[in-house]
Amino acid sequence: MIFDDDGSPDGTAALLYLLSHQGVSLKAVSISYGEAYPEIYIQHIARMLDDFGIKDIPLGAGLSAPLAGDNAFPESVRQGAGNFWGLLLPNAEKTYPAQDAAELMVAVINQSPKPVTLFISGPCTNLAQALRLEPEIEDNIAAVYIMGGAVYVPGNIQDLFPESENLVAEWNIYADPQAAKEIFESGLDLFLVPLDATNQVSLDKKNTRQWRKGSQVGVFAADIYDMLFNKWGTDRTGVWDLMTAAIMVKPDLCEFQPLHLQVVTKEGNTNGQTAVIQDEQPNIQACLRPDVKQIRQTLDQVFSSGWLP
Repeated sequence: MIFDDDGSPDGTAALLYLLSHQGVSLKAVSISYGEAYPEIYIQHIARMLDDFGIKDIPLGAGLSAPLAGDNAFPESVRQGAGNFWGLLLPNAEKTYPAQDAAELMVAVINQSPKPVTLFISGPCTNLAQALRLEPEIEDNIAAVYIMGGAVYVPGNIQDLFPESENLVAEWNIYADPQAAKEIFESGLDLFLVPLDATNQVSLDKKNTRQWRKGSQVGVFAADIYDMLFNKWGTDRTGVWDLMTAAIMVKPDLCEFQPLHLQVVTKEGNTNGQTAVIQDEQPNIQACLRPDVKQIRQTLDQVFSSGWLP
């Protein structure tokens, strides 16, 4: 599989989960436009992987802008990502080679003897650019799992922009609606984990204490969420990208529903909406009913297993 995130704490925890899972063969890691500046955050990921003794996964950095429009996360969020969220940064003096993310995706997919699954927990910018570069790669893509969208529930733009009148979009889609539109219309096998599902799942400090019984990877995942607990002054947090990673590895953790979703790219208060179009051929499978208990148990089991790649 290929991992593509936008430099978020939750997305980084999703990467740690996939690294901890023995059934996953990770062929590339890339950072897209979104919460972070890709060229900066991919260095954080490289340093973290190096600290784990992982040196053979190719790394990619995307552009720092969407394919179209100018929707962007607040600069404070991007600066937070640039500072690695205040977490201790290992190997801070080192720099690592990183390729263009879209070109890396094309190369890995073309060279893979088996169809590749892609995990996207940020805007779809890098994959959309890869398909623009070489549309034929879709023949060797098994599936794409995306954390994003809001189907039947409100969006989350007001979480960061309280004055926004956009009540329907979710940030990963809103940040680059054009890229999402191209992916939703690509004909690929798409599996979406939207806010409808992620709103139902959260973790607390009991979970992170359990993770600390495992390897260095599990401890670092616990550090990420304990940092969020402290930052937000809460004992519980959502796990948007992390639960998507768990569902990708074990799809029976959620009940998927076939839908036809259209991404709204028109400027205005519905920009970035994933709108249901009735009586149209489904173009996506949407996770709407997650198995909350089993997701939590799966995360605890994998992170506390003590396995390190």
